[in-house]
Formats: sequence, structure tokens, C-alpha cells
Amino acid sequence: MVDSSLALPLYHQVAGILRQRINNGENSVGEKLASEDELAAEFSVSRATIRQAVGELVVEGLLVRKQGSGTFVQPRNPKVLQQRFRGSLGDLINESHLAKTRNVTITHDERLPEKIASALQLDAPLGTAVRRTRMMNAEPFAYTVTYLPPDLGVLLTPQRLRKSALMEILIDEGIHLTSATQSIRSQLADAEVCDRIDVGIGAAVLYVERLVSDRAGRPVEFVQTWYRGDRYEFSVNLDLSEAGEALYKNLA
Repeated sequence: MVDSSLALPLYHQVAGILRQRINNGENSVGEKLASEDELAAEFSVSRATIRQAVGELVVEGLLVRKQGSGTFVQPRNPKVLQQRFRGSLGDLINESHLAKTRNVTITHDERLPEKIASALQLDAPLGTAVRRTRMMNAEPFAYTVTYLPPDLGVLLTPQRLRKSALMEILIDEGIHLTSATQSIRSQLADAEVCDRIDVGIGAAVLYVERLVSDRAGRPVEFVQTWYRGDRYEFSVNLDLSEAGEALYKNLA
């Protein structure tokens, strides 16, 4: 999980991976963190390294130590600047046609992270997970994990996903996709992402998270994608709206 050959200290690598798990909802608010011995065994490092990594997250406010009870994930209200843009689901489908797919796996009845099960509005935290590596010019540029409700997940096969974009398959099955919310931020690559897109452990990658809904407002897929920063670019065209024109007039 961590690489002692990197200049980045081991405790900082461990802290980065634990931070991602918390931010992604793999460790939910109020959940007790694994013990120092368990984490040391998982990451193949010393307890001192784990203690230092956990201490870093305690200082950040992600974790809290409770005497005699353990270390717990605590809620926080990060001050993150957010900007909202409008785009097209059609653009996402067109992008999929430009890339090839390999290493497609589909797992049904997978237990989903609490955050994702909640976003998909599932009664039970079970659904279908589709994992695939996306290629451009015979080189990996992205790793995508898509979670779907069980009734939609059964519509998918590896053969269909190699021929068509996942959203196209849903549309062909009569699902009317109308909207999506998407967030983009940087992350550090963990072991699975490193293996999928051929980057070093702890490398900075572009992380995209998207929730797609149908015209009835039902969430139909939760998508996580990790992009290589040297092989992917996200661009937005910005126009000055009528509200912006009015602002200029007021400032003049």
C-alpha cells in the first residue's frame, strides 16, 4: 500500500490514503477506525508510523481520539470553494466513444459504501459495481467504478460494455436520463488506482464523482473516475450571462 522508495514519508502516504477513505465515505462519520495493530499490518509499517499518520488527521479534524474507546471519524465542515457549471450528458457519452475499455468486471450484490447507497436511495446497501480501465492510444488514462441499483445492474454484461457506453445501454433499455451532478478534485492514487492506470503510489490524480438521475428524479448510477493528470484535461467554456452584464453596468 505504501512505497518506502518515495521521498514522501511513509506516515504521510498512510495519512493520504486514510484521508481519501474518509472523504469518499468508506469510513463514515462516527465509525471507529481500525486499531494501530490492524493498520500497521495492512500497510506493512510500524505502529509508530500509524500513530504519526493518525495524528496528522486528528490535527486536520478528520479524526478524534477518545480515551479508552479508540479513534473515530468525526464530522467537519470544510471551507471549500465551489463553482457550478452547466454541461451536457451527451458530451459524456461522446467522450466514451473515443476511448476503449479493458479489464471489465461486474459484481452483483456487492455491499456498497454507506455514502453511495444513500446517494442511490437504496433500501439495502447492496448493488452492482462495474469496474473498468479506459484506454486511449493503447495507454490507460482512467479507472472508473460505476455503482447501480440491483434492478439496473442486471442489464449489464462485459460484452455490452465493450461495445457501448454504460449510459447508452441504460437509454437503450428505456431509462430516460435527464440530469447529473458532478464534482472534481485532486486525490492521491492508492494501490488499486496505481495498478489500473500505471502511476506511482501517492501520485496526484484527477478524481471525478458523478450522480446521474432519470427524468423521474431517481438516481440510476453513481460514478467514480480517477484520471491520469498527464493524459486528461477538463475544460469549461464560460459565457458572460445577462446577470453578469447587469453586474458590469452596476459597477460602471
